[in-house]
Amino acid sequence: MRTFWIVAFVMLNAICYSQTYYWVKFTDKNNSPFSVQMPQNYLSASAIERRTKEGIAIDSTDLPVNAAYVNAILPYVEEVKHVLKWFNTAVVKLNGTQSIDSVLQFSFVESADTIYKNPYKKMMLSSKVEEVKPVNQQFVYPNRYGLAYRQANMLNVDLLHQLGYKGQGITMALMDNGYSSLDNIKAFDSVRSRILFTYDFVHNEQNVYDDGAHGTNTFSCIAANWPGQFVGTATEANYFLLESEDNDNEWQMEEYNWAAAAEWADSAGAQLFSTSLGYTTFDDGLGDHTYADLDGNTTIITRAGNFAASKGIIVCNSAGNEGNKSWYHISAAADGDKIIAVGAVDSAEVIADFSGRGPAYSGAIKPNVVAHGKGNYCITVNGDVGKTNGTSFSCPIFAGSVAALWSAFPNKSSKEITDAIMISCDKFWDPDNNYGYGIPDFYTAYLLLKTNYNDKILRTDNDVVVYPNPFIDEVNIAAYGQGTGFNTFEIYDLQGRKIVEEKIFIRDKTFEIVTLTQTVNLPAGEYLLRWNKSKTTSHRIVKLK
Repeated sequence: MRTFWIVAFVMLNAICYSQTYYWVKFTDKNNSPFSVQMPQNYLSASAIERRTKEGIAIDSTDLPVNAAYVNAILPYVEEVKHVLKWFNTAVVKLNGTQSIDSVLQFSFVESADTIYKNPYKKMMLSSKVEEVKPVNQQFVYPNRYGLAYRQANMLNVDLLHQLGYKGQGITMALMDNGYSSLDNIKAFDSVRSRILFTYDFVHNEQNVYDDGAHGTNTFSCIAANWPGQFVGTATEANYFLLESEDNDNEWQMEEYNWAAAAEWADSAGAQLFSTSLGYTTFDDGLGDHTYADLDGNTTIITRAGNFAASKGIIVCNSAGNEGNKSWYHISAAADGDKIIAVGAVDSAEVIADFSGRGPAYSGAIKPNVVAHGKGNYCITVNGDVGKTNGTSFSCPIFAGSVAALWSAFPNKSSKEITDAIMISCDKFWDPDNNYGYGIPDFYTAYLLLKTNYNDKILRTDNDVVVYPNPFIDEVNIAAYGQGTGFNTFEIYDLQGRKIVEEKIFIRDKTFEIVTLTQTVNLPAGEYLLRWNKSKTTSHRIVKLK
């Protein structure tokens, strides 16, 4: 079935040597052999299941482009590069003897836009990020993460790993410039069986291991599993490795490649995207974007990302590395209304100077979150651990953490997972256009989801949830604040003697996770917990030892 999707939606006949492609938009999908009532003919079972779980109706955007329309224009084109169902378009290169009028003559063709290319310009993705530098392999952190420890620990995703949540059952799609040598690198030995599919949407082939190294570097932040040396943030997820970035040219076609990859990944059942790519200007100014284009729903890649998110996929995209350059702002598709843009901080949690800044041109807060992306580590194509910089790395570190969290709550919707992550961010109540909502705390997000933070009981009755209970050391309390100020939490023994009193600051109309630390020294036994703001007078809690 996956082979069918590739043939149906990515028809490539030859490598392009001319300057111009066209984006041909069709008027409708009438007389299609497919229907929304029979989605199993064009969507995988997992893609249908995702839509059902998310409460998303299958609609006309899910239907393949009418093949009769594509076949009708074939005599006039030399190559059909992509057929994109979300946009109801075909990306074509004309036969050298034809003009675009030959295609526009058909009543079912609505319009045609030009996609420019300079065939002699060469721009490698590696020029966009600092070269990965080898580090001394004799130095190893005294833990299983090795040099990757800080980038996991900053997000507290290592705590989820300790609970056993490492992305199991979550399918991630990565779009990059290739995954050179990944098939032979030791750090990926244990995850290779969970690379479910690979495809190069640039050259129309399945092999993605013979092109760029950038994808290898970024994927390692998620999936590399080399205990004691380097461990990523979601080592037990499933993966689609897709190539959409053209290593030979910087041109608009790369956005269409990405859209084709995104459509395929949606149809195949991906739940989560991680993309360390961004687009602003192109070779020789052909088709350049402006800041005004970054309004959340204009560029092709941004619109495709928003489409994917509307299908229940969590879409994560690097914010871009232009913060210390004249462009300064985020890049497409980080501006997307429904896309999580990930900026970069250093190990001290200070924003990196290069991290793309917001807002989106629409005024929306961007980036949405930040993660470790300056002075962080990755696996090189030589199989070593290397040091590097870029939002290219903060994005997969974050996205892998999303997969780890989602694996703990596989029945939660993409919105529930995303909301919990955003609420957990350290600047959630005071966002800006450098850090966005800040650094997520995935353990807090886990606790939020575990306690059903959006349950109406917590918000209307002003009650608390206490967990774990029974407990061994610390007690966590989920509380919804009524009025900003210090709240008093007290623990009494069964004789009515107050044993513990802690005052914790809680903001008005805010859901907070607080931890009572003085419970560590309590002897085993039964106690009563009281909160001065609670309508419930007490909660019975039990310490085991």
